[in-house]
Amino acid sequence: MSRFFKRVTPSIFPPYFNSKSDFDKCVQCASKDCIQACPESILVIQDDRVAINFANRGCTFCDECALACEMGVLTLENKKPKLNCEIIINPKACIAWQNTVCFSCQDVCIERAIDFHGMFNPIINEEKCTSCGFCVGVCPADAIHVAIR
Repeated sequence: MSRFFKRVTPSIFPPYFNSKSDFDKCVQCASKDCIQACPESILVIQDDRVAINFANRGCTFCDECALACEMGVLTLENKKPKLNCEIIINPKACIAWQNTVCFSCQDVCIERAIDFHGMFNPIINEEKCTSCGFCVGVCPADAIHVAIR
């Protein structure tokens, strides 16, 4: 079992949907072109729906999955600035919070949404964070978790 399924529920959706009930249409789609279109290879089918797996990469909001979706579940008109989740750093598990130099999460953050207070103590800047998930898979301590909104 991948780390993704141990740490989060499989209901993180690409940022191009109108309603969560729209994902019921994924069952009718035979091609699953959205999965093939994703350059980050983060889309998976879970419970007959398209979901995001942050185990190795994150979402760049590139629009490719929405352009490939034949069922109208994902559309550019419905593009959201954030995913339907929140990224959380667990200070008790984070090695930086334990006074070990680590910038793994900050180094991959596209939006520069991880601020450090001093040399240690990374904090998610909620105003900048898009919940893209790039920081999740690179954390050597599995201290970064995802909460569904």
